[in-house]
Amino acid sequence: MIRKNQNLLIACTGALMIFYGLILPSFLHDWSVLIASNIQVSIMEHDSGLLLITSFIYIAKYMLTFFLIYFGSMLILQPLHTKLRTVIWSFVYIGTVLLALTIYNQIYLEYFTYLGYFLTIGIMIFLLQYIPKRKYFYFIFSIILFLVLLAIQWMQLIPALTGFGIGANDLAASIKIADSYLTGNNLFNTLATVFFSVFLTIAIIVTLLIHLFNKQIDTLRKFQVQGEVLQETRSALVDSKVHEEVNMLVHDLKTPLVTVEGLISLIQMKMQAKNNHSLKSYVNRIDSSISKMKDMISEILHDQMKQQISVKELLEYVTSHLNMDEQPIELIIDLDENLPCIMVNKIRFSRAVSNILENAINSFDGKAGYIHITVKSIDTRILIRIQDNGPGIDSAHLKEIWKEGFSTRNSSGLGLSFVKRVVENHQGTIDMKSIPGNHTQLNIRLPISKAGENTDEHYHINS
Repeated sequence: MIRKNQNLLIACTGALMIFYGLILPSFLHDWSVLIASNIQVSIMEHDSGLLLITSFIYIAKYMLTFFLIYFGSMLILQPLHTKLRTVIWSFVYIGTVLLALTIYNQIYLEYFTYLGYFLTIGIMIFLLQYIPKRKYFYFIFSIILFLVLLAIQWMQLIPALTGFGIGANDLAASIKIADSYLTGNNLFNTLATVFFSVFLTIAIIVTLLIHLFNKQIDTLRKFQVQGEVLQETRSALVDSKVHEEVNMLVHDLKTPLVTVEGLISLIQMKMQAKNNHSLKSYVNRIDSSISKMKDMISEILHDQMKQQISVKELLEYVTSHLNMDEQPIELIIDLDENLPCIMVNKIRFSRAVSNILENAINSFDGKAGYIHITVKSIDTRILIRIQDNGPGIDSAHLKEIWKEGFSTRNSSGLGLSFVKRVVENHQGTIDMKSIPGNHTQLNIRLPISKAGENTDEHYHINS
């Protein structure tokens, strides 16, 4: 819609310029009188200098008029340039300019020959192919048009071209007759030819320079894009190499873990005879930590593996690793009966839920509160709703919290971005609602595991 309005504005501007070009000569009538008077005075006084000054007034008058007509015609048709083929657009442009100039000839009866018009249009259409359709197109086009019109108007004053129908209008013919009387056509055959050649050459050179500059910019942009692609490729290769090395390192960690696990088992056997409950508690906690490390290694090595699991089992696994002993927070879990299973990567998804719960716990800053986990089956999805009555999240941050690196608590800002990535990798969705000072509610929707869906039998590293 905005583009359409812009095109309409450009077309209206072009039509207005043509209109002003057609009525401008009536406002420049005094110029025509001055030109005719100066021609007579220069002949009577044998003043070729005055005749030269008169030629500049002549050039200025028709430059203003024809510039408005040629440029206005281009503005009217420019919105069609992308819709029409170049050849068709060129013919439409020629027709529009000739129509306006025909009306001009009929109004003022100056008898301009169409050869000059065709030459101007032909040169402009040729140069237009090399003018980039970029930000400053209209400005560049106006400069090129100005130079070409200067060249063509001086060509109208070359006496040697009169036989070809060039410069047959009344004022141009009068200037050339005066020059024939004063200098035998030597002045304008030389000077007008020089001006014509110089301005036309400048127009061509400026167009070519702009064209070459534009090509250089395009080449630099291509190099920039290629450089960005190359950098991304290098980063991907580095990431791939790092990922491979991490996997190798994690794989190598299995051996010392198995050794430590075996030693812990021996210690437990030797401690059975002793009744040291505190030491047994420490050993059990070490054993639990080792099991968690093994699960984490399994997650890294088999991050794409998923298994059917009940929501109850998943939440029990999550809460078993949740440290809430010293927190005055009540954890409430409500599960619908006969909930279907979900297909998840147990360790990875558990980490995601743990991150959510840990964020909720940390938001209380040691104050009392509750965290309510509700799980329901809705249509073909499982809804896991986690709600707390903590301080809440400002509405301005709700869209930013999922972005990697965003944090309001001076943390790494990776927690919720990781959660969102994990949920989406499980074909799920996640959203959050929060009322500052009241509550925060987070909803996770996961697809229900279908009957007969494949599961990964060799999920855990120790199996």
